[in-house]
Amino acid sequence: MLQKLKMASVVIAILFFLLSLLAVLQFYRFQTLLFEVNSSRISVPAQSLQSDVERSLAFGLPLQSNVQLRSMLENVIEKYPDIRSIQLLDSKVEPGKIFWQAGASVPEAESLSAILAHRQARKVMWFDSSHASNFIQVWSVRDPIGDTVADLILRVDNSEAKALLADARAHLIQYWLLLCGAALVFLAPVLVYLFLSLDRLIHSAGAILRGETPSSPDASRSEICDLATQVANSDRLDRAQGSACQPR
Repeated sequence: MLQKLKMASVVIAILFFLLSLLAVLQFYRFQTLLFEVNSSRISVPAQSLQSDVERSLAFGLPLQSNVQLRSMLENVIEKYPDIRSIQLLDSKVEPGKIFWQAGASVPEAESLSAILAHRQARKVMWFDSSHASNFIQVWSVRDPIGDTVADLILRVDNSEAKALLADARAHLIQYWLLLCGAALVFLAPVLVYLFLSLDRLIHSAGAILRGETPSSPDASRSEICDLATQVANSDRLDRAQGSACQPR
């Protein structure tokens, strides 16, 4: 009986592991989808602002003296309250120098690290979801000949996303506990019963092969016992034929 309980425990432990793996995969899938949604939501005003800045460069207006850019940044923040700050930084003459900014002030070192990560990603737009308090998106601003002359950095509040992730994590843990409890309550007795039934079948088949009467009449009517009966009858027939052929 103890051996059967051990086997059932192993099966249930494997099931718990599979349920845990499924829950983790679903959580990270939801997290990736949430970050993509936030990235797309930021991209709408960011791309429009990038186009406006590049259009001003096409008209020959230098970034450092175009006062209208400040009002453009402030209008975006006013229209999208989730955006905490917008910075337009030089990336050609004095890398890291702030041309214009709106919203909450950000340390220069943090802005430079965001630009460096953007450069390493080698993309026109780069989205960073690893920051604890902000989603950061960096866009390259190019002049009419295609050279990158500035970087547009947007920081968006991710408290709502963190709350959604925490809620999703709590619900996944709750469902995982319910599934594990259901497996423990319903599956464990079934496994023990199946193992005991299999054990009775094996003992009955062994008794038939040894020429004994099975202790369980119900088990003796199984296909395994029928096969064991055929083997035993064939073995007795072979022995009878062998003894008949021996010379007297």
